[in-house]
Amino acid sequence: HTIDLGKGKPNRVVFHPDGKTAWVVYDKSRDLGIVDAESRRLLKRIKIGQNPYNLAFSPDGRYCYVLDWPGQDEVIIYDIQAERVDGRVEVSTWPAHSLFTPDGKTFYVSSETAGNVAAIDTRTRKIVATVWTGGDAMGLALTPDGKILYAANGEERSLTKIDTATNTALGTIPLPGIVHEVALTVDGQFLYTTLRKANMVVVVQLPDGKVVAQVPQMRWPDLIVMEPTGRHAFVTNRHADVVTVIDVKSHKLLKAIPVGKAPHGMAIRPQ
Repeated sequence: HTIDLGKGKPNRVVFHPDGKTAWVVYDKSRDLGIVDAESRRLLKRIKIGQNPYNLAFSPDGRYCYVLDWPGQDEVIIYDIQAERVDGRVEVSTWPAHSLFTPDGKTFYVSSETAGNVAAIDTRTRKIVATVWTGGDAMGLALTPDGKILYAANGEERSLTKIDTATNTALGTIPLPGIVHEVALTVDGQFLYTTLRKANMVVVVQLPDGKVVAQVPQMRWPDLIVMEPTGRHAFVTNRHADVVTVIDVKSHKLLKAIPVGKAPHGMAIRPQ
């Protein structure tokens, strides 16, 4: 199915934790779109920020944290029930990727051009720690137990391993190219990383950080999501207009699915 989203340039899509709605970020049009997942139609659009780029929902589904860049360089906290902005947290330049800890107590944000990851206390809505990663701080992945955070370092061609108890860097994992996204397999045994300019997905084994596979991609692999059973990884290939499917057991490319022009954001609906 294809859903008409109206004018604008949809860039990201994230499902609300209840799976009933998908929230779309429109690049440079200063708004979000809310899509009914059952009827597959756009319900409404919400004006927010100067240039919303990405978003994440608190685990309890009450708040939507919107990353606004460049300009204000802040996290906008939107109260979904009250339908209003409930708070703002200023961060470093170009906040791009983010995630919550499973308990919802901490919100991590990578600031791309600043080369750091900020840890925000969601109770006080204050930054409690800043971890400098170097290069371009991009994708983030958290281990299931919430103890280790991995951050993609872009031009530094590496991942930074961060201890979430102390919010300190434990070391780096070198990669054979400029890295954008990092995603953890469901079993926690591997990290999948996208090297956009090299047109490949590099698989890193944990905990030793060894590169065990390089999976060729079509063109400009961007974001990764893991299918909930752990069998497949899906990768948007922005300049090839496809989503590729990788078999996680063998680390082999299975197929490419043609989609719309320049796919970027991607999400799996909670069931």
